[in-house]
Amino acid sequence: MTPISRRLFALQFAAPALYSGPLVWFTTGEAKVVEALTNQIIPADDAPGAVAAGVVYYIDKQLTGPLAKFAADYRNGIPLFQSACSKKTGKEFLSLSFDEQATYLRQIERESSFFRMVIDHTMQGFYGSPKHGGNRDEASWKMLGIKDVMTEDHKH
Repeated sequence: MTPISRRLFALQFAAPALYSGPLVWFTTGEAKVVEALTNQIIPADDAPGAVAAGVVYYIDKQLTGPLAKFAADYRNGIPLFQSACSKKTGKEFLSLSFDEQATYLRQIERESSFFRMVIDHTMQGFYGSPKHGGNRDEASWKMLGIKDVMTEDHKH
């Protein structure tokens, strides 16, 4: 039996506790797929990654506002992404190990406009202001050492 890493265990079983939800646009299933994608884009290392920063909640919230023009792309893109993954790997994306997910995404990143869109939105949610639903606890600002500067800037 292969031991499961603490990180993989946390992602698969404890991740819902990190949610700052409730979800307002995504279904739970859609959110799990998007969250797994964001975890691949900005994984945790010695600093919090996209999951801990609540990026899926940024995307979810913004799909009812400024990112509404992308709502259909997510609603249609998630099942198409899942189907393509199943065809290529024989497994659903969420069933793949972290490393298998990374390998699959490297194979499709140039051709997948859906994945490129998720990358863009992940970056916005991770590095943007927490007032927009992501960057929980100013995770990226602390990582970059700009927390105090950004906090002061947003007080005005």
